[in-house]
Amino acid sequence: LNLRRLPRAVAAGPWPVLLEGPTSAGKTTLVEYLAARCGHKVVRINNHEHTDVQEYTGSYSSDESGSLSFCDGILVQALRHGHWVILDELNLAPSEVLEALNRLLDDNRELYLAEVNETVKPHPNF
Repeated sequence: LNLRRLPRAVAAGPWPVLLEGPTSAGKTTLVEYLAARCGHKVVRINNHEHTDVQEYTGSYSSDESGSLSFCDGILVQALRHGHWVILDELNLAPSEVLEALNRLLDDNRELYLAEVNETVKPHPNF
C-alpha cells in the first residue's frame, strides 16, 4: 500500500514528503528503493540533539595550501546535484537546524548560506 502512495506523493510536485511511523517500519528502505528505481541518489542525514547546522550547510576548512575555503555540507551538495535527502529522526534536531531548513521546505525552495552570502536554489531533481 505505501509503495503505491509514495511514488504518487513524489510525482505530485516539488514538495517534501513526510513519512511517519514506528522504528524499523521500513520508511528509509522504501525511499531508497524508490530512488534506485527512479535513478536518483539518496543522501541520509541522521539527526540527534547535537546535530550542528554546519553538517547540513558546510563550513570553512583549510585546503592543501593552508588557505581557508568553504566546503559544502551534505544538504548543500544534495541541493546542487539533485540528490534525494532523507532527514532521519528530524524530530531530534535542534531548532537551529529546523530554522535553516525552513526556507528550503516552504514555497521559497532555497537555502541561504550566510558564511558565503549565497542563496542556493535546488537542482530540478531535488
